[in-house]
Amino acid sequence: MQAKMWDKPTCVRSIVSVDEHSDSLVSTGYSERDNRIASHPSLGSVVSKMRGNGGEAVPAFVSLRGMSRGTEPGYLGISHRPFTPSGTGNANLRLANGVTSDRLSERQKLLTGMDDLRRDIDASGTMSGLDSFNQKAIEMVTAGAVRRALDIEKEDPKVRERYKGVEGFLTARRLVQAGVGCVTLSYGGWDTHGQNFTSLKKQLPNVDRGLANLIQDLHDCGMQDDVVTIMWGEFGRTPKINMGGGRDHWSPAMSAFIAGGGLKMGQAVGTTTARGERPKDRPYTASQVLSTVYRAIGIDPSLTFPNGNGRPMYILDDREPVRELI
Repeated sequence: MQAKMWDKPTCVRSIVSVDEHSDSLVSTGYSERDNRIASHPSLGSVVSKMRGNGGEAVPAFVSLRGMSRGTEPGYLGISHRPFTPSGTGNANLRLANGVTSDRLSERQKLLTGMDDLRRDIDASGTMSGLDSFNQKAIEMVTAGAVRRALDIEKEDPKVRERYKGVEGFLTARRLVQAGVGCVTLSYGGWDTHGQNFTSLKKQLPNVDRGLANLIQDLHDCGMQDDVVTIMWGEFGRTPKINMGGGRDHWSPAMSAFIAGGGLKMGQAVGTTTARGERPKDRPYTASQVLSTVYRAIGIDPSLTFPNGNGRPMYILDDREPVRELI
């Protein structure tokens, strides 16, 4: 399905990664090893910092894969963590039985009064971050925009049928339409050290369908230049098949699927050597891909924010974009 619409996405095939499991790399631009000390924020948290809430009381950053590695706000603080609608997060998006808006307001005042002492003695900024987080939560409950976006039953049955089995892509599209600035999700398991081809025969058709439907829907509703979609992992897989019919970790070369944002689509950027082992030309880093995404959504990747020690830190150090996409 993607092949039939390749004027709309593009692929960067010559990305050099790092040899570690590192969701941090593709969300912050820094390896997990570096981030353990530096605590760089994820892209979604930067969007939250720069834009705040969007639309009708919706969070700036939503993670449909929970509070997993790579979604952390780092030194930007707790108020820029993602909203995670799974479990109680989703269940708590409506007022409890018997609780009116006035009663909720009174409870909020009571909570504020009880937190005054903790706020006075807090030197880390955590309480102020929680204040902001709590305020966002109350706005989300009372407005109901996020609850409506998460309810895919409101979609036309024909649309739901197109996304059957890959509903996360539909939920992401609805959240973006509701005003959420950044949505992250995952689908399936890709740790194919064994039975690679058996697993991918089941998973790849679903991902193909989910991505193609998402990109087409964004075009149909006129949001193709306002939204950037990117799919990638933290490294590639070995060109050679192992004894178990699987493919192992391979950092010298990986790919990224990108669409939208007013970027130049319909191309394949970069090539690898004959065996797919490493870039033959136009090698890029994950940080450079993220720099391109930041530029596309109107955020300067050379901006700085103070870290926990007050030192100004660039969003990205390696800020040269993927030139073919600009």
